[in-house]
Amino acid sequence: MSGPRGVKWTWATAWLLLLLCLLPLGVMAAVAVPALDDPVVDSAHALSADTRNTLRTQALQLQARTGAQLQVLVVDRVGEEGIEAYAQRVFEQWQLGRDGVDDGVLLLVAVQDRRVRIQTGYGLEGAIPDAYAARIIDKAIVPRFREGDLDQGLLEGTNVLVALIDGESLPEWEEPSARNVLPPDWRSADSVVALTLLAGFLAGLWRSPSTRPAAKTADDFARRHHQRRRGTSRAATPAQARAKRLPAWGRPMLVTAVVAMGMLAAALWAPRAALAALCFVLALCVPVASVLGWCWRRSRALRVVLLGLLAVNAGFFVVMLLRGQLPPSLALHTVLDLAVGIAAMLVFFLVQSGRARWHKDRRSFALRFAVLLLLSAGYALCALLAIERAEPAARLAATIGWSAGTLLLYFAWIFTLLPADRARGGRGSSAGQRSASSSTSSSASSSSSSSWSGGGGRSGGGGASGSW
Repeated sequence: MSGPRGVKWTWATAWLLLLLCLLPLGVMAAVAVPALDDPVVDSAHALSADTRNTLRTQALQLQARTGAQLQVLVVDRVGEEGIEAYAQRVFEQWQLGRDGVDDGVLLLVAVQDRRVRIQTGYGLEGAIPDAYAARIIDKAIVPRFREGDLDQGLLEGTNVLVALIDGESLPEWEEPSARNVLPPDWRSADSVVALTLLAGFLAGLWRSPSTRPAAKTADDFARRHHQRRRGTSRAATPAQARAKRLPAWGRPMLVTAVVAMGMLAAALWAPRAALAALCFVLALCVPVASVLGWCWRRSRALRVVLLGLLAVNAGFFVVMLLRGQLPPSLALHTVLDLAVGIAAMLVFFLVQSGRARWHKDRRSFALRFAVLLLLSAGYALCALLAIERAEPAARLAATIGWSAGTLLLYFAWIFTLLPADRARGGRGSSAGQRSASSSTSSSASSSSSSSWSGGGGRSGGGGASGSW
């Protein structure tokens, strides 16, 4: 295609112009941030006049006393960007808190979205950590919001925030039985984890062997050798029996596909704050679920244990429902069960290795156990000191690194205690050794609300969110 002056237009140029025309539509789709002219901005008109006056007086007194700026914002909805991104955009535009001190805190409520968030500035992250903000939302604000009392929920939430800024300790909360209930944000993550673990179990169960193979005897080896010489070993095996099993690479590829689909579902539907943790859980637990599915037909003890865990969990859910309480998350409960199972399996392998070494040579077991115990104690002491002295930004990385080192230390225990017996006749290791080695593989504000404005504070995105 060509223009009026002979200028040639390409399809790439046409698409670029189209995107430039659609770009303002994306900006217009974002919910606008209201003007900052009062400590309480209620664009949704959801609060009573008495509540607005009380919150305004509370914020002005706090700023005159400490310099910190408490801001309340109530809107209808935050749009598709989510309450976390909208709160960050409000904080950056209003610049809550004093310049260089960053002692501002934003309490944002989206009425139609039924969402609430506490966003703190850099200077208040020590007084109001993310865990405290989440606790205030879950225990002081959300219960009142669920009762339809937005005024009282905001009053109780701001009272605790003011107390923390003044240096008082966080008060004790009632209802300790609700600590194990995940927030509503995690319901989608709950479903993703549970369904992915089930898919991993079924991937392991599909075409798994029904019984253990019988032990090979000398006659079996002689018969197989004779069949190889005659060229009849494959012809003697029925085609249907060979079709029931997957190839060696089939099951790992299937499990990898299940993990990838679970991570994709978590990226699409789960909360972004939990994406990294969910991916870690799926990458760790789905292979375990696949191994359990593969062993389902082979081990009667495994079936009894898994059915027992299922019965205990179902009974716990029924008791919680009869008591009128919310049951804990299904995904959390499943992950806890898997964690217990993994821990038990690791302990079992360690005990079996130590037992085998003990029966072979008790002096060697005592010497190896003493050296490994001293090495583990020194490693644990160094790890605790390194993590404690690490900077807050590097503490997570240090914890992950030392956790990987702990896994390597575990394998050192296994391979050090495991006896290296050779099978008679010089043909490889014994069956017990093969099974063991494979299992280990602002300024002060005036009383007039018209002078209320931000002071240049910044927020690093810390805080917490909730729903009701």
